[in-house]
Amino acid sequence: MDAEHSPVVRGLVEAVLLEEGSTSEQTARRVDATAAVLDRKIRAMPRFMALGMAVLLWVFDWYGVLRAGRRFRSQAHAARRRRVGEWAGAPLGPMRDFVEFFRRMGTFVWFSLEAAE
Repeated sequence: MDAEHSPVVRGLVEAVLLEEGSTSEQTARRVDATAAVLDRKIRAMPRFMALGMAVLLWVFDWYGVLRAGRRFRSQAHAARRRRVGEWAGAPLGPMRDFVEFFRRMGTFVWFSLEAAE
């Protein structure tokens, strides 16, 4: 499995799928594998959709600076979960849809990888 993924995607996978930060080596490997699959899926989207996702990932990462003084990728697990919750309940549909994409696709990939093990 390709382990290349963005730290923002990895942080989102961890925040939406895990109550606590990844503590076991197996969980960390599955988070990395899930993030790698989602990153590849985003890059494989039609250009206009991939660009939109790239912009939303960038905005989401820097949104952390506004709310917590650090980019999303550099925040602790609990703070990341708060940022995800803020976007999940946001009044703007694209923000909610962004979180829902990672929640649904992340869950699908996570359990698909589990079944393959």
